[in-house]
Amino acid sequence: MILGIFGSPEVIWNRGESLGDYNINAVFISHKNLGEDVVDRIHREGARVFVEIGIFVGKDTVEKYPELAPIGVDGKPLTPIKWYMGINPAIDWYRDKKSNEIRETLQNYNIDGLWLDFIRYPCHWEVPNPKLEQSSFDEGSIKKFEKYIGTVIPGTAIQDKARWILNEKLEDWTKWKCEQITSFCRDARKIIKDINPKAILGIFSVPWREDQFGGAILKIIAQDFKALSQYVDIFSPMVYHLMCGFPVSWIKDYSLYLRNKTGKLVVPIVQAVDEPSKVDNLEDVIRISLDANPDGVIVFTAQAIFEDEIKIEALRRCFLSVKEK
Repeated sequence: MILGIFGSPEVIWNRGESLGDYNINAVFISHKNLGEDVVDRIHREGARVFVEIGIFVGKDTVEKYPELAPIGVDGKPLTPIKWYMGINPAIDWYRDKKSNEIRETLQNYNIDGLWLDFIRYPCHWEVPNPKLEQSSFDEGSIKKFEKYIGTVIPGTAIQDKARWILNEKLEDWTKWKCEQITSFCRDARKIIKDINPKAILGIFSVPWREDQFGGAILKIIAQDFKALSQYVDIFSPMVYHLMCGFPVSWIKDYSLYLRNKTGKLVVPIVQAVDEPSKVDNLEDVIRISLDANPDGVIVFTAQAIFEDEIKIEALRRCFLSVKEK
């Protein structure tokens, strides 16, 4: 069972405590914050190191490389939503760049697994009513799609081609988009197999069912869970109940749905961050997650937990109760 936190464990170490004081046996940490000393100490304290790598995301990256911006139906780049800016998943040089980051991380650090984040087509989904925008209708993606369907798409303007695709070939367009995401996971699996075959591949997945938002998990997000299950060892749905406007019971319901859908291990990542309101029931959140998921739970984030004594005690009680069983 994974009893994990997302974020640097230094917030615990700065208290003069160890991961074992909370029965934390897994730390999910950004590849940007990796260091041999951090990895070694996590291992010495009896926990595993799982590295998070954000894939198709980056406001700063898009500002530096405007060609990465996803193009909407109107032929214009999608606009950022607060901090979030997605990246077009079908651009070869950028995919190669992210694959190299995965390869270098596995070569340079003794880690136990890799979790792909933002492994999707663009959507700021962490709200009750997300803005659903089809993308990306750049010339490169359209040419690739033409090859996929064996047909030249009529029209001269991007807007005309986009409308034709959505009106005439939406099912094929959806399948092609899903393949861009699935194939990246396939390539990541191959890199892991070549360098560190014992390492786990996980993804942070969007917590939608296929019958929600008009099938947007496939049509917009492009996460085909059945296809992804060929390459992914563990699915970690981001069941942020307050952000998404759901009761705590939804965490259990969705986890069971995804396990049945994929036949794979499900270790959800749950919300400790006070957004859009305060998480005043973290103990309930963790316990219902563990009740539904014998595979474990991840709490997001370490910083949000260890700045609140009530949350600290909730984490301690829940994780130590597993140890006592």
